[in-house]
Amino acid sequence: MDQQNFSAPSRAQITPAQQLNEHFTRIYTRFQPAITRLVQHEVRGGNQHLAEDLTADAFYRAWLDLHKCRATTDGQMYNWLAALARHTVTAHYRAKRNVAEVPVDTGTWQYADREMNQASGYYTPAPTGFRTAPVTRPGDSDPDMDEALRRVRTKQVTR
Repeated sequence: MDQQNFSAPSRAQITPAQQLNEHFTRIYTRFQPAITRLVQHEVRGGNQHLAEDLTADAFYRAWLDLHKCRATTDGQMYNWLAALARHTVTAHYRAKRNVAEVPVDTGTWQYADREMNQASGYYTPAPTGFRTAPVTRPGDSDPDMDEALRRVRTKQVTR
């Protein structure tokens, strides 16, 4: 039976992709702590988990673009990785700003911060102080809301 050789392949057998992967491994082990500290200083609120995620994203970008990197010294490599990390943090906050949810109150504004009158159909359910909207009957509606809905349906919205 054949004996399989599990030793490391000779330098002549290593492919360019394997060389790139080994190069990236050396870069990652050398610069990961410094880039993580840099990202931790850039992240708002000192969120450790977010800093780790963004560091991983920065190194992922570095791995994708390593073939384009022209750094020849450790200082140049650190500067290239730091620029990638800062761009990653900036892109994170830029994307976050665009998807921020804004709460919308769909109730009518005229009842805000007013005591509710028991006689007009409002009630306070328990000693919790929670107040509810009126229980409406068919044909019973808010005139302001009806006008707003009519304008939207007929596309007469004014801004």
